[in-house]
Amino acid sequence: MPTFPATTVDFFLAGLESFMVRSGQGRHWAVTALWLKGKPEATALNRAWEQVHARHLMLGARLRRKWRGWRLVWETDGPVQAPPISWQPLSGQTDETTLIQERLRGFVFGQAITTPLFLEVFGDAATGRHLVLLTWRHALMDGTGVNLLLEKLAAPSDASPPSVPEATQESPALLYKRARPLMNRLHAMTRAGCLSAWSKGLPEAGGAPEFQLIQLTEEQSGRAAEKLRRLCGEFFQMPFYAAVAVRALRALHESRGWSSPEIHLHLPAQGRKRSPDLVFGGQFGTLPLFLESSALDTLDTAVAHVQQCYKDALKQGLPQASEALMALARQMPVRWFIPMVRLQNRGQICSLFHSHTGAFLPGRADFAGAMVENVCTVPSVSTPPGLGLFFSDFAGKITITLAWRTGGLGPEELKALTASITTDLAG
Repeated sequence: MPTFPATTVDFFLAGLESFMVRSGQGRHWAVTALWLKGKPEATALNRAWEQVHARHLMLGARLRRKWRGWRLVWETDGPVQAPPISWQPLSGQTDETTLIQERLRGFVFGQAITTPLFLEVFGDAATGRHLVLLTWRHALMDGTGVNLLLEKLAAPSDASPPSVPEATQESPALLYKRARPLMNRLHAMTRAGCLSAWSKGLPEAGGAPEFQLIQLTEEQSGRAAEKLRRLCGEFFQMPFYAAVAVRALRALHESRGWSSPEIHLHLPAQGRKRSPDLVFGGQFGTLPLFLESSALDTLDTAVAHVQQCYKDALKQGLPQASEALMALARQMPVRWFIPMVRLQNRGQICSLFHSHTGAFLPGRADFAGAMVENVCTVPSVSTPPGLGLFFSDFAGKITITLAWRTGGLGPEELKALTASITTDLAG
């Protein structure tokens, strides 16, 4: 049977989903939503959908251990048949939030989703607008992968996916030596008692997935872009959005009367060679940053602090140390990974799940022939850490997704988070 090498990110996502399932939180689903001004062209969309399933064997793959070398690989039986695209009417009574929340639980109108990808198109006969919902397994794909997948669904292509290179195998002794700087830093963080959005005494498994979208207007997005250019320049946006995210988490801590001396933030970092056709499997590793809460009083100081911590992390080799530590962890059974992390970190996983996915559908204004109004991704999150903040933009408009689970955030806490984010971005 064909196999594909699994990355350390694949191992992390598999370990996280295993923890979520065993703690009653369900599988790790995400939903990408596109709001269209018209109806997508059915023939073109069906063709692109079938091409993706025919050419990407990873859609039928499962993580398996190879007895020889105990390597973790994706094993597939071959191409899988594309599930039919669901076309449904969108009535005025349909609640888009309820639709997305049900899919985050892995269900469609009460029926369990049995495929890693599920595509639906909802049409509003009165306005001509359409809502496209792409539900996907996060264990099989990350935010970069779904961006690439949208580009493939937007227009059929004859390109074939390249082969995935086998990762270099290193000895445990060498990996341990490379991982040591990060291990020392993590132990110091644990001793300091850093907190996420979850702490002992709060519900551990949480309830059903919940989310809120903050969609900035063009004027607000323009002000945010001006701040970003002033603080970070034209090209490197990560410190700006990371600073907004950690200040929001600190605002949540303050609203609860908590004190966390540091915030441990994992930033996405390119984990394998970029390719427009390597859609499935983990694209990104993590760059761990350890931010001093006292340096987050203003957005300007927070951005400067993130930038300095980023430079320090590169000098200390923390990206390489993080990859080495995950390569060591990959030797253990998947189901042990998150429990071991929590044991080491006093129950925590990290401070919050955060990413800036960049611009969706770069260079395109349409999806399968229909003009796009907006697009964003809504992932489900695990408790702990209990909170996810995800930033994206389309056509110059910024959308922020807040994700949590029922019981994890109160109404006033949600207001504090929203106020912190909107003030930092557009205030």
